[in-house]
Amino acid sequence: MVDNKDFNEELKENIQEELDNETKAENPNIDEEVEEVSEDIKADEKVIDFEELKGMLVENSDEPYAEQIARKVMNEKKHGRPIETTTRLKEVIEEALSFLPEAEKKEAVKKSCQRTFQALRIAVNHELDALEEGLDTIFAHLAPGGRLCVITFHSLEDRLVKNKFRRWAQRCTCPPEQPICTCGGVAKAKLITRKPIEADAAELETNRRSRSAKLRVLEKA
Repeated sequence: MVDNKDFNEELKENIQEELDNETKAENPNIDEEVEEVSEDIKADEKVIDFEELKGMLVENSDEPYAEQIARKVMNEKKHGRPIETTTRLKEVIEEALSFLPEAEKKEAVKKSCQRTFQALRIAVNHELDALEEGLDTIFAHLAPGGRLCVITFHSLEDRLVKNKFRRWAQRCTCPPEQPICTCGGVAKAKLITRKPIEADAAELETNRRSRSAKLRVLEKA
């Protein structure tokens, strides 16, 4: 579907053209989201079939129109019409969402383009795998009493960090249906922030890019 360096340059241009200031404010890391894609990996190598693409869109970007977009992309591929540029991908998404009312379609297409680019980028670059590996490595080298602070900018990252922190802070690993703990487990850490710290109104006034930022803090036992 997309290819190495040409893809990266065009993706940068298209995202900047398609996203307005409001969308950038809601997604403060959008300018950093387009990173170098490994030259020996293509996004279309990640897409095997309809179910895989649909799953990729749901898991990597919570795309509400994942089924419609995946079906349209697979139909293009089936009829020998490869999607080799982000401009063409945007057109395919527009066609996939043609059933929406005109008043809603423009905004929906813009958001779906952003989410689809994000989903492909995360899959190609193995970003969530890299985040999880990084957290494990940092925690392993953290001294007792040391604190690990992580700021995330979208829900997938935050969910991964939240679940990882909770597992480290969990003492008992017995099955939830077991009424009495018998594992004798010891928590590896304690949660300093049970809920993420988010920007307050004062910070949002001066730094709108902080809108999506969530800070979580953990202390190693």
